[in-house]
Amino acid sequence: MPIQPARVKDCLSTFDFHGLFVEQLGWSQPGQTKSTGFLIGDEEFARRQIAQLGGVFVFEVTCAPGDIPSAKSRAAVHKEVAALHHENLLIFVNRERTQSLWYWVKREDGKNYPRDHYFEINQPGDLFLAKLSALVFEIGELDATVDVPVIEVAKRLRAALDIERVTRKFYDEFRAQHLAFIDLIGGIPNEHDRKWYASVLLNRLMFIYFLQKKRLHR
Repeated sequence: MPIQPARVKDCLSTFDFHGLFVEQLGWSQPGQTKSTGFLIGDEEFARRQIAQLGGVFVFEVTCAPGDIPSAKSRAAVHKEVAALHHENLLIFVNRERTQSLWYWVKREDGKNYPRDHYFEINQPGDLFLAKLSALVFEIGELDATVDVPVIEVAKRLRAALDIERVTRKFYDEFRAQHLAFIDLIGGIPNEHDRKWYASVLLNRLMFIYFLQKKRLHR
């Protein structure tokens, strides 16, 4: 079954990451759901497993002060988790559950290259769909007696999240097109409303393009 955009967007908008991975992306239930607290320096963290597949684990991570931790702290948390679960995806969430940062580390030539993907609750989920589509596992790919190879799941994570350079280039071009589009809109005197209208139209156009590209339209 292909990814269902409306249901995936519902999971994203409510920060239901367990439902997203298990019910929509086809991952397995977590081995344990109990939250585990740990210290890094004088910072307090808690991690909770939300899904797993083929030896790859997805964790939701919170920090005691309530904010998404700094890049240095995120790297330290990843090192802590990787000591137990080598292949992992960390989703850092703030206390109010309005902001998240998806953290995956690319390993190449003995070096680590963190990949950050920010998502907030009011952000349109259209662009995130393209990333998540690579993480979908169909029923036919899953064998009840043989687990999915870890290398296959890791490859899917890389396809979904190793896009830092493309993302930066995309957003630079998106901002340029957005500004040009605003100047072309007539009949809306308020600048804030013109910006909002331009954003909505561009997001919808990109969403339609994604559906056509992935052949999800019927």
